[in-house]
Formats: sequence, C-alpha cells, structure tokens
Amino acid sequence: MLINTSPRRPNLERVRLIKKALREGLDLSHDTTVTVTELACLEEGCAPIETVIGMLRPDAPQLQHKLHKSADSVDATDLLQVCTAWGFNIQFAVLSRLLQEC
Repeated sequence: MLINTSPRRPNLERVRLIKKALREGLDLSHDTTVTVTELACLEEGCAPIETVIGMLRPDAPQLQHKLHKSADSVDATDLLQVCTAWGFNIQFAVLSRLLQEC
C-alpha cells in the first residue's frame, strides 16, 4: 500500500531541481506540468521510499515513472532512465549539467 504521508519530508530544493532539469532538458512548453512526489511504501518487498515523476501535457496521455529511491538520491542517470522510459532522446551530459547548474 502506498501512502503519501511519510514521516520525513522530501527535500523541496531537490524536487525543484529535478523539475527544472527535466523542463529545461526536454524543452517543455509552459503548459506542461512536471510532478515529483516522494511516497512511502508499507508493502513487503517494496522499497521504503519511491520517487514518482510525472508529466502532464494537454491533449496527451499522462506519463509516469517510479524510481525506488528518495528524491535526494535521484541523479542524472535516473533522469535519463525516466526520459528514455517516456520515449525522449536526451543525452546524459545535458541532464548532468542541468542538475549541477540549477
């Protein structure tokens, strides 16, 4: 069972950084929303914390990808995995640079 009330609060600066890196790296329009949510999982065999990254675009299906780690642990390799799962072609170096610049 997933719940959104973990005892710890996600690092909001890191969440903003992830959103900004994806928005800039994918050159998203202003009407596209990127979401980053940290969830606690209480089911057996489930990672204790998951970061769920989503993209909402007008007139397009919602995209979502789960990473089995906290938002603090998300790095450029993870964002590359998200982009690839969503069907976007982006270079690792671009995401790495954006995560360091922001």
